[in-house]
Amino acid sequence: MEHLLEKRVRYFLNSPYRGREDVRRTLRELHAHGHLVLIGGMLRDVAMFGNAGFKSDLDFVIDPYDLAAFEKHMHAIGARVNRFGGYALPSKRWQIDVWPLQRTWAHLKGYVRVSTVGDLRDVTFFSCDAIIYDLSHKKLSAKPGYFDDLDRKVLEINLRPNPNPKGNAVRAFRYALIKGFHWGPNLSRFVAETIDEVGWNALRESEISSFKTRYLDMLDLVSLKRELDHHLSTSDGLFRPTAFQRNVQLQLPYTQ
Repeated sequence: MEHLLEKRVRYFLNSPYRGREDVRRTLRELHAHGHLVLIGGMLRDVAMFGNAGFKSDLDFVIDPYDLAAFEKHMHAIGARVNRFGGYALPSKRWQIDVWPLQRTWAHLKGYVRVSTVGDLRDVTFFSCDAIIYDLSHKKLSAKPGYFDDLDRKVLEINLRPNPNPKGNAVRAFRYALIKGFHWGPNLSRFVAETIDEVGWNALRESEISSFKTRYLDMLDLVSLKRELDHHLSTSDGLFRPTAFQRNVQLQLPYTQ
């Protein structure tokens, strides 16, 4: 799977089709300012669904030669400041975000020492995002066991502290319902604790504010809680929510 993914990523980044010339132009500009890697979601989804199944965001991290010069360039091109110290870049077809390495949330909070781009494999919340593609060396680098877990559709926590528990709990549900992932024991406990701490309505509102599609409304909360509590009390294995509301038929096209 690793070599196939490298081939797919190279094709995506070099193809002029589906508005990708916009991506190529952006990358040429970013390369002038530092060492650039692609991280997380795009790599995961292209590995699982191929280029045709990828319809989401491109997330990059840059180790800039000069942080002040890089940020000056961001402002000059009209990049919008996004959450956690990154920038959303102007693009016609694709949503492209870039974060300076020095502004990595886990590094700033002291959870992970991030000194090189390779350290980024340790900062993602989900295990399925613990992968980078180095654009200078045209090479993937992932945590040990990454591709085995991806092949088995196992979703687990990579780094527990995170700045957005509600959002990550919502994504855990969406990854299970849309992409077919099964939760590992640590993620199952995290989701159960988050529901208890913030409430189900807070998760529903987070999904509504972040996504165009709604999947949490398909779940029967009472049955889900019963399923999840029973699983946590009896098993350290994998869990996938199946407590759908009556008369709801889940469709599984790839939808972000």
